[in-house]
Amino acid sequence: MKSKLIWSLLLVLCFGVIQAQELDEIISKHIEARGGAENWAKVNNMKITGRFTAFSVEEDWMAIKTNKGQYYSELHLGKHAVIEAFDGEHGWTIDPWHEISFPRILSKDEDNVFQQKSSLMTPFLDYKEKGLVAKLIGKQDLEGVEVYTIKLTRPSGKYETWYIDANTYLEYRRDSYWVDFTYPTPAESYFEDFREINGLVIPYYEEKMFSQRNRVLLIEDILFNIELDEELFEMAKSSEMEALSFMKGSWDVEVQGWSGRANKWYPMDATTSTIKYAANNMLEEKIRYKTDFVMPIVSQYSYHAGSGKYRVCVYNDFSGETEMFIGQISDSTFTADNTKMIYGGMQDPQAFGKVTITPEDSDHFNVLIENSFDKGENWNPGNKLIYTRKSN
Repeated sequence: MKSKLIWSLLLVLCFGVIQAQELDEIISKHIEARGGAENWAKVNNMKITGRFTAFSVEEDWMAIKTNKGQYYSELHLGKHAVIEAFDGEHGWTIDPWHEISFPRILSKDEDNVFQQKSSLMTPFLDYKEKGLVAKLIGKQDLEGVEVYTIKLTRPSGKYETWYIDANTYLEYRRDSYWVDFTYPTPAESYFEDFREINGLVIPYYEEKMFSQRNRVLLIEDILFNIELDEELFEMAKSSEMEALSFMKGSWDVEVQGWSGRANKWYPMDATTSTIKYAANNMLEEKIRYKTDFVMPIVSQYSYHAGSGKYRVCVYNDFSGETEMFIGQISDSTFTADNTKMIYGGMQDPQAFGKVTITPEDSDHFNVLIENSFDKGENWNPGNKLIYTRKSN
């Protein structure tokens, strides 16, 4: 009885070893059929252009892939222009199909899609080093094509099934999970028209079917190792917040006060300030300066799409109070005040504030702080802050 059990275990182990050897051989031949690991190791990035059909509309398509797993694409989904980007782990998109004009973060299901899109070759190149697990399912006839079937599982637990042509060792089909308007859905991808370029073999035709969708990509040109700006993959700002990006940086700040009696500005303090994006579409400034007393101020700038206005949340750590200002940009000058705000359900306070920010050039901007005691009918200067960008 024991001897039978031992022989059964040995047979299982031997089968596992043979299958692993066969899998390694298939993947090795697949990589060689695509140009070989040595040639692919020379590729830092690829810029691919072509034509893409979605919702029965054919438009120009462009994508950039890197050997770090980064991805950037400009395309059309039907009538809408779409931008997609992925840094190797997480991504973002500007997709007007969702009636959202600003960049949004991708979901985990969408990130899985971009893991698939971002492969320079196929995921089998250095798959073990990337933490992927491959399992040979077997050999079969698929739509008249003899293929090896391989299940590939990613570190996230998401898996896909690849069908490798048993004669050419090129990919024939992939079954995976895609997304349809952010919802996960099974997809079939077919690869054809393989061409050699720079010693690499690449499919110039890809067709994908999922839900009731059909997508067709026809590649026209590929450029290798182009000069690339890494900021391309960083999440874009909304156009409204991009308009305030001149404020970003480290600054030397001269603080002045207004003398109504002398009718002039006079120096009060010299300090520093750092303004940065605390969130993708929110600028934050932390500054401390002296007027009559030391004023530690935290200001946050954002844009409220529903009202079409900017909002500035100003926290004064001297008084422990928060004020909300509503603003807009006109002729590059940003103006915000709190005359439209009501506090605690009571009447508007007697004193209101207004902030005017005027860019001078790329290294200078000014902030004017004014007060009103007649609900904004007239404004009186209070302080002026003069910003000069710190030299590196």
